[in-house]
Amino acid sequence: MVLVSLMGYSAFALFLSSDWLLQNPVVLEVEAAATSTEQWLAGLPLVGGLLVWIVGFLMTVMVGLVGLLMGSYLVLLMAMVITGFMTDSLIKVVRDRHYPEQEYFGHGHFFGLIMQITGFGLLMLLVMLLGLPLFFIPVINLLWVWLLGFLFFRYALLLDVGQVILKEPDFREAKSWRHWVPTGGLMILYTLTLVPLVSFFAPVIGVIYLAHWMFEGQQAKGTSG
Repeated sequence: MVLVSLMGYSAFALFLSSDWLLQNPVVLEVEAAATSTEQWLAGLPLVGGLLVWIVGFLMTVMVGLVGLLMGSYLVLLMAMVITGFMTDSLIKVVRDRHYPEQEYFGHGHFFGLIMQITGFGLLMLLVMLLGLPLFFIPVINLLWVWLLGFLFFRYALLLDVGQVILKEPDFREAKSWRHWVPTGGLMILYTLTLVPLVSFFAPVIGVIYLAHWMFEGQQAKGTSG
């Protein structure tokens, strides 16, 4: 756990100190605007120095929170990769203990799963890079980073569990945003990953949670049928 945490947070620290980020035209423009604003605030009589300190403090807090989010995401990503190899076993335990009469067949294959998750992850990374200016807007940057991370977390877990339990037509219906029960549960779980240790166990809890939801949905369909 310590090794994975160090790798995750160190990778983000290297990214923040890289020339690619520091010499980026957008970053340079934001820094120039921030310097001009700081000089203007400092020139205000009486309260100028205090305002500069307050703005600097708030920016430091925002950068720290964004750093915490990004570092937690990298740790969470590593935990999701490890959990991916345990999904079949976790689902089998859930079925055997709670839904012994429920059969499941699934669809797709492992390499297709990897390709889809990788493609979606690259898409989220591209969106993050295109939205780089949002990183420098207080509050908006936190919401932006949280949203992109949650979209990937939800997509990857639903795909991972859904391909094992559900047939393709059922999976297409299950992954819809109309199902607020799994989305709300995953949203709460994902938010808790801000606590560093939770990041290690969140994917496992998410797989178990979704397995229960999908098995219960299959049982309800069988009963109504």
